Amino acid sequence: MRRNKFFQRVFYNWQVKILCFLLAVFMYFFLGLVIQDTRTVRLPLEVTLPSGYNADSNIPTSVDLVIKGTQERIYMIEVDDIHVSVDFSNVDHEGVNMAPVVITMDGPNQSLDTSSVSISTNPTQVKIYFSLKGSQEAI
Repeated sequence: MRRNKFFQRVFYNWQVKILCFLLAVFMYFFLGLVIQDTRTVRLPLEVTLPSGYNADSNIPTSVDLVIKGTQERIYMIEVDDIHVSVDFSNVDHEGVNMAPVVITMDGPNQSLDTSSVSISTNPTQVKIYFSLKGSQEAI
């Protein structure tokens, strides 16, 4: 008898209870996305150029580091320990070559849990036009 009343209370208005539960789950995920904050920092870019080639276009000297997450998480990251670089040492042909910007973390940030923080660069890759050393194009 007592068990029967328990099930009646649990399943009474079950449609409303399921709707409220789904609304609560939706609000939890929605607020998690809305509370995201963005921190943008300009960092110097370390560029490794290939031997045997001249860079005929502008070589960028810096990129923007974009850190997304909750406000308390993004300001825990020490920007001084983050280095950005791009490596063109494996270029094997003339023309436009692209390479991705690589983010490395040194010091205590190296073991930082970045599952709740997104770190990227703007731009994510660099394009440079290369020509062979010693080749002169007619003007």
